Amino acid sequence: MLRELEIVEQLILGQDPLHRGQALHTPKDPALDQARAIYYQQLKRVSKQHASQPVPPSAPVRPGHSRAGERWSIAEDNRLSALWETSSTVTSADLAEKLGRSRAAILARLVKQGYFADQASAMQADDQRLEQAGQPAWWASQPPPLPLSDLDQQRDSNPNAGKAWSTSDDARLRASWHDPAAPDCASIAQSMGRSRAAIIARLVRIGEYPDRDAVRAADRERGSNLGRDD
Repeated sequence: MLRELEIVEQLILGQDPLHRGQALHTPKDPALDQARAIYYQQLKRVSKQHASQPVPPSAPVRPGHSRAGERWSIAEDNRLSALWETSSTVTSADLAEKLGRSRAAILARLVKQGYFADQASAMQADDQRLEQAGQPAWWASQPPPLPLSDLDQQRDSNPNAGKAWSTSDDARLRASWHDPAAPDCASIAQSMGRSRAAIIARLVRIGEYPDRDAVRAADRERGSNLGRDD
């Protein structure tokens, strides 16, 4: 149902759901636009009801943070808020597993939606839910977040970190990687305002290599990043 919401959302926004970032060349028709909007609202209502129901034990679980770094859609935001509001026992760990995000990303999104004033209060609320469920607090045992100055420095060095990749970004990355000068991932990352890890992940995503290990091996062959961890 989440995927269906995403598709309808893209249609309402006039974007092609099969080719991310491309416009949908459908003749303008107010009646059609209204029908899509009505269907979307109805689907969103059913999705919220479905999200509040417990997931059967046999339901498959998405491994890892499969959507890490992707832009949050309206459908995901609706599901997140529905899950958080419906049960007082659901935690960031549960939501991270359901939505394919990290626990920190879940809490950051709840802050963005206005549930909490800041990340610290969100962590405290999450720990309280864990303790009510008879589990140890998790955030209290984690290292403190980076100071604001360090975060600002990271943003300055990677100004495009977390932003969605456009078609032109992918084309630029591919051209840079195949440049006769053979730039490495670190230099491409610097020029594109991304992290080296993001460049490695994107080269896999656009089909240049089957996995990240293959990208790292190719990068090492260029003689630039020996001994560097990702």
